[in-house]
Amino acid sequence: MANANTQVQELYVAYFNRPADVAGLKYWADILADDPNAYKAIAQDFSNSWEYMMSYNGLTNRQIVDTVYQHLFGRAAESAGVDYWAKLLDQKALTVANVVTEVAHGAQGSDKIVIDGKVEVATAFTSHLDTTLEQLAYSGVVANQTASAYLAAITDAQSALRALAPENIDAAISQFAGPIVNPIFGVDAEVVGVPPVHA
Repeated sequence: MANANTQVQELYVAYFNRPADVAGLKYWADILADDPNAYKAIAQDFSNSWEYMMSYNGLTNRQIVDTVYQHLFGRAAESAGVDYWAKLLDQKALTVANVVTEVAHGAQGSDKIVIDGKVEVATAFTSHLDTTLEQLAYSGVVANQTASAYLAAITDAQSALRALAPENIDAAISQFAGPIVNPIFGVDAEVVGVPPVHA
């Protein structure tokens, strides 16, 4: 069984196509650590979020399935996969809220390698948000799109290894949390006295 942090990262990757923010990871992992059966309830909360709903708003069921495959596996869905999952959505045997986790949990072979790689990279990415400035900057559309694009480049084991390189993660983070000039302390001075970001 994966630990609470890994399970939460899996949900962020699956539902939001990005790594968790530091405060969000701690918040949800604490809930999961206290109650290991809370996973489904947390997934439901994720599926009700604005960020998730905007990813699938206005799409047909077949388009939803293809988008899920792109997010999770970095590839278009094969016809058989689209037919299978879209039919379940059409029949309301599956909802848009839980199609992501169902597809993710059914991953095999190279698809499993890709999603596991994305979760591993997401975990490293969150751990690299190690200053107050970076944690504050990792919010909003631009930061989310940057992080999402970083994960989207993972399509196999080799690209996952490249994405795990600390210098590459730091370069991605610098795109939304680049150095700022503080008139007293100079460049890269950490913001002091700012409350932590909340989920």
